[in-house]
Amino acid sequence: MLHHYAAYALSVRGRVADAVVHCREAVRLEPDDLPLQCQLACLELSLGDFKSGWARRNMGYAMPLRRSTHVFPGFPLWNGEPVADCRFLLVGEEGRGDEIQFIRFAEWLHHQGAVVDVLVSEPIAEIAASMTGVRSVLTRIPLGPYDYWCHMLRMPEHMKLDLPMLPIAMPYISALPHKIDHWRRQIDALPPLSAPTRNRKVGIVWAGGPHTALDRFRSINIETLKPLFSLPGTTWLSLQKGERERDGEALANEFDLHTLGPAIEDFSDTLAILETLDLLITVDTAAAHLAGSANLPVWVLLPAYSELRWLTGRTDSPWYPSMRLFRQRELGEWGPVVDEVRDALQEWSAAPA
Repeated sequence: MLHHYAAYALSVRGRVADAVVHCREAVRLEPDDLPLQCQLACLELSLGDFKSGWARRNMGYAMPLRRSTHVFPGFPLWNGEPVADCRFLLVGEEGRGDEIQFIRFAEWLHHQGAVVDVLVSEPIAEIAASMTGVRSVLTRIPLGPYDYWCHMLRMPEHMKLDLPMLPIAMPYISALPHKIDHWRRQIDALPPLSAPTRNRKVGIVWAGGPHTALDRFRSINIETLKPLFSLPGTTWLSLQKGERERDGEALANEFDLHTLGPAIEDFSDTLAILETLDLLITVDTAAAHLAGSANLPVWVLLPAYSELRWLTGRTDSPWYPSMRLFRQRELGEWGPVVDEVRDALQEWSAAPA
């Protein structure tokens, strides 16, 4: 277990290559320990080892907790068989960001000739319905029949997904035109803090769900972002939801910062707002995936700990061509990241609109 704890501690601090060494030794000593296999899978995926990482991650579905999640008696589980002319149920899981990121596989299935239905959580349903490759969006377990079903995160192993295949489809979700028009009117009517003319409109999200593992490392105190808000020529729109959605109101008299969170009902509202903005700056939350999946400009502030979807050492994302990544060098140290984002914003603002 010492190797497991060492691997965990090193991965949280972003030392992925060192963590892999300890995790592989832990797996060698305890090959039947499925959580250890999943831990190693996440590290391998962080390093871009998709072949081993996705296959090893799928071992986790044998764990008791995972076995009880979305079982469909009578529907064959897909293991890479041809899907042309098949009725296919693609099943969401994990968090909302995961659903948004991996629902793209519906487009891949569609291009393989399948008729695709997706089973997702309620908050994702409306944006999922905008996908061209999806026949029906479901939020309750259907009666079927289906020729195959598969969890979204189970797909990559059997698709033989590798980095050059990404991003699969782009964009693969879109906002409703009437919602875009509604939010454009709302935002255009906001009073500026000082000058009557505005340059760029930038959305901001600084916190994720407080009950998510490691959220204390990914979420940022809004006060830390004040160097960004002080830049001239920028109107800031807070898209923050949840317990901290009103944090920005205390800064509204000091900066051109407007709080939209309380009026946002669901992801379709957030997506429509993003369509009216020039840029979104966010921590690692579902909002990042929302902007990325619509191929809208988004900058993501990442903590030092390893996260399989963002790989390591990159400032771009193969999953989302419109995304730019800003990474911590030391866990918990957001100051240098905010300084880097501020410099990038100044350069971006000086460029022709």
